[in-house]
Amino acid sequence: MRARSPFPAGAGPLLGAVAGALVGVVDGARAALLFGVASGSAAVVIALSVAVDALAGGVAGGVVELFTRLALWGRRRRAAAWARAVSFLVAGAASVLATAAAVEATLPRHNRFLAAGLAALAALGSAIPGVLLAPALARALSWRGLELERPAPSAALLLFVPPVAALLTAAVFVPVWRANLPVPPAGLPRFLLAASAPALLLPWALARIAALRSPLSWRVAGLVVGPVYLGLGVVAVARHWNDDLRFAPWVDIGVGIAIAVVALALVFLAGPRLPRGRGRVAATGAVVFFAALALLLGVSRAEDARKAGVARAGLVGATLQVGRQLLDFDHDGYAGWLGGGDCDDRDPDIHPEAIDYPKDGIDSDCDGQDAAEGTPAAAALAPVPAAVPGDLDLVFITIDTLRADHLGCYGYARPTSPEIDRLAAEGTLFENGWAHAPSTRYSMPALASGRWPSAIDWDESIWWPRLGRRVRTLGQALHDDGYFTGGLFSFSYFAAADRRGFERGMDFYDTSRAALHVSVNGPMESRGSSSREIADDAIAFIDAHKDRKFFLWLHFYDPHLSYEPHPEVTSFGKDRVDLYDGEIRYTDMHLGRIVAKLKELGLWGRTAVVLTGDHGEGFGEHGVTEHGFDLYTAQTRVPFIVRVPGLPAQRSRVPVGHVDVAPTLVNLARGKPEPTFFGRSLVPELAGARPADEDQRWVFQEVTSERGKKRALVTATRHLIWNWVPNDTTECYDRVADPAEVHDLWGRADPGGACKQLKGELQRLVSALALPPGAAEKMARGVTPAGVTPPRPAHVVDAMLGDQIQVRGYDVSPEAVPPGGEVTVTYHFTAKKRLEAGWRLFFHLEGPGGFRNMDHVPVEGLMPLQRWRPGQTIHDTHRIPLGPGAPRGTYTLFVGAFRGAEHLPVSPKAAVDPAGRLRLGTFQVK
Repeated sequence: MRARSPFPAGAGPLLGAVAGALVGVVDGARAALLFGVASGSAAVVIALSVAVDALAGGVAGGVVELFTRLALWGRRRRAAAWARAVSFLVAGAASVLATAAAVEATLPRHNRFLAAGLAALAALGSAIPGVLLAPALARALSWRGLELERPAPSAALLLFVPPVAALLTAAVFVPVWRANLPVPPAGLPRFLLAASAPALLLPWALARIAALRSPLSWRVAGLVVGPVYLGLGVVAVARHWNDDLRFAPWVDIGVGIAIAVVALALVFLAGPRLPRGRGRVAATGAVVFFAALALLLGVSRAEDARKAGVARAGLVGATLQVGRQLLDFDHDGYAGWLGGGDCDDRDPDIHPEAIDYPKDGIDSDCDGQDAAEGTPAAAALAPVPAAVPGDLDLVFITIDTLRADHLGCYGYARPTSPEIDRLAAEGTLFENGWAHAPSTRYSMPALASGRWPSAIDWDESIWWPRLGRRVRTLGQALHDDGYFTGGLFSFSYFAAADRRGFERGMDFYDTSRAALHVSVNGPMESRGSSSREIADDAIAFIDAHKDRKFFLWLHFYDPHLSYEPHPEVTSFGKDRVDLYDGEIRYTDMHLGRIVAKLKELGLWGRTAVVLTGDHGEGFGEHGVTEHGFDLYTAQTRVPFIVRVPGLPAQRSRVPVGHVDVAPTLVNLARGKPEPTFFGRSLVPELAGARPADEDQRWVFQEVTSERGKKRALVTATRHLIWNWVPNDTTECYDRVADPAEVHDLWGRADPGGACKQLKGELQRLVSALALPPGAAEKMARGVTPAGVTPPRPAHVVDAMLGDQIQVRGYDVSPEAVPPGGEVTVTYHFTAKKRLEAGWRLFFHLEGPGGFRNMDHVPVEGLMPLQRWRPGQTIHDTHRIPLGPGAPRGTYTLFVGAFRGAEHLPVSPKAAVDPAGRLRLGTFQVK
């Protein structure tokens, strides 16, 4: 007898898709409720979740059915022993490769628990298919075998396989978890082999355990061991939640489990009732699958559905991402479907991240407008009021992970910050202080350089990049202005040996206190405390340099995860927020010691203090915990306090950002303007001026991470967030009526259209930041868009290169030049058809002095041939210097197009030289 499937073909995909659709209704409704979409949009959110979960369930059901049928086919015959050995060796090797790949992919994150956990999951996840498919492979290898009846799997699967699997995967988990990271490149192959080797035996061991017989029935075994496994799982999650597991994609995992549970229920309830007619179930499953696909393609156009689905529903974000990769027809990394944002999926040079060169008539980045160069001018300095001491000392305090709304001076009810509150009461408290990025690695460089992260020249040769060699810093500017400069930093990111740029211009630079923080899960978390020690070091610095003009930058790290209690301060409780508030209070206490020292030494009357946080922290707002990937208020609104002796105490609504710190401190120091600083000097506001454009000022924000690219503008009244890549969605919040950012205004009532105006401004700024310097001016001179009448060349030629490029003529000035002079030639081309990749123009000069190759990319490098579009006219200006010894006579200009050994044919024939070049024109050297 043969073991046969009790279900008709196609039952797996059909039941999986139905289960997914049922789960999708609940998950979509949950996402719509949590995200707060309007009632009219809830239906499309639910529809998107239904489509995604139905497709996921259908695909998973199809895979399960395929594996099951292959397993049954393999179990119908007992294969030869050698074939069984080979099949399990192949399955083990696949498990080893999957494990090694998981380890290698996660090691750069410097998170041992993550690497170990994913390695164990990869080992187990690849071993299970190996167990199922090994018998089929063995049968295929042996060709012949004894036909036999294989008994159905017993309840031993429940009793023995999970604990054995846990023990075997622990052999993979523990070595990676205990490894010293980073692993040197030379030792990486050996480390990967050692870490993944235990996975070789995992498929065979699981198969042997699964073959054991059990006296218990499935129902009894489930009732006995099910609660035990559930309890162990709950205990494990609870035990490791705060340390390791809160970062896991629990919504995706939960939806996957829910689909599996509902699918199993349907198998038992509806499976026996499925029709047995040939192909009927499979056909029904195909109809359901394609209906879900059509629904996905349709509802994913709705921005509300994508926003709520990606943020709150399980599987939606991952499914859209995979779908975009499959539907990227021009292979530029972006799709026109599923919200991919590609406005021309036939042209690989047009997509959301393409550089949009201005004045060429082409919306290359798909933002609906032509780019315009608009990076900010250098910060202008203002007169410093006479009341400010001339020998001003400067203390700059940054506190890691410090939210503004957790300080008393910003309205927090708990007494977390009495010392900071007193500082704020003596200076200017900016109510709208913002970080430009939600993580240390981008916000601190912005503070140091006075530039937005995307405008910084980065050196990518180190993990977490360093400032490029030519980037000027605040320390350098103040050092050059005569200050003795010092920096005290308590996080390994600032290590002097890594030379990330913060040490530039510092006469004294110390990061030794970083050793007090021990990494737990990579840079996301560490344990330890350093506020007391940083304060000690600051007091010592002030004591040592009290008789000279100094600048001191202090970075306190304690409020960063992990949040730990301190017996020196009153506890607010044991929850995460309580412990976080306690860390702020502890840091505040030691900050107060520094202020007290300045007063004790009589320096307070000539010391300016700037205090800010490098970024904020999430505690569940918008479903976000911690920081690093989002631009919401919780992650980016920071305290911004400036106390200057001689200037009034006040509160200001003016939006300010981190790039404003550097020019403000240089201005207060009465130093020289630093042309590389982007921000505004806040000296006028500190002196009491209220700018007329207060409500129009904005602060730019950005984050680029493995989760995509997000950009934002925040004003005194609005926060516009553009989830640029990969989801292309926009959120807008009323900062006055909705400071917690609960109600998204985008696509809804927006008095005055402020959100739409900010979106246009943001897109223009993003496009401008991507442009090379001077691109707008160069493009204006060099390109006439299609449909616009181009200027007429002085010398008309009217020739063709192939049927793609019309050579209209040229200008030459002067037409006669003495030796040692220079000739300027402008070539006029019109694009007739697009050229395939690889084609280039060549430019040659021949005369009494011989041959000269003048090849270059037109329009000063901005317009290679692949960027030319039909109808554009290109005016390429090129300067030809002639040496003092240049022979006198007639010089001839030649042009053409080539790709390797190929050349575009030239017409008319009368203009072609023997080498197949277009003889364009001449000039004289006299």
